[in-house]
Amino acid sequence: HFVMTRDKILPRLIACLLIALSGIAGAPAVLAQPANGDTDAVVVSPLSLVPVKDLNFGNLIPGATGGTAVISPSGSRTVSGSVVAAGGAVSNAEFQGFGSRNRLVYISTPAYSYRLNRVGGGANMTLRSLTLQADNLTPLNFPGLFRISSTNVITLRVGGTLDVRANQREGVYQASFPITMNYY
Repeated sequence: HFVMTRDKILPRLIACLLIALSGIAGAPAVLAQPANGDTDAVVVSPLSLVPVKDLNFGNLIPGATGGTAVISPSGSRTVSGSVVAAGGAVSNAEFQGFGSRNRLVYISTPAYSYRLNRVGGGANMTLRSLTLQADNLTPLNFPGLFRISSTNVITLRVGGTLDVRANQREGVYQASFPITMNYY
């Protein structure tokens, strides 16, 4: 009469599992596939300004009378007139700069308005009234003139107003606008 007790079964079960696992661990991977990851870095020099994020008004429906779409420097969108906000990616533009503490900076855009052209041609819209908001800059008593406050990194956020014509032709509209930061 043969009786297996827990004291005899458990060590044998553990031994069998260890043997099975050692066979699996020593076997080469059958479906191993090599893969590569991408990486990049941008090193910027002191007294520089680099773009971080584009100004994006998202999807708009123009309507019969037209109107405006406004992106605030904080990134919120409002519309007026017959323009309807219809989702899509919406963002303020963002730039970052690097300068020494207490240094003066003058921030400017060379024009009051910029023309966005429809990809493929045939229509345009006007971007105007760029508004700026900056972290780590203290405004001085002259428009566009600031002092770098506490750290060396400056974040500049830009919003603006987009004029949308009545029954504006559908499509993607693009333009660029310069931001200049002069260090003194």
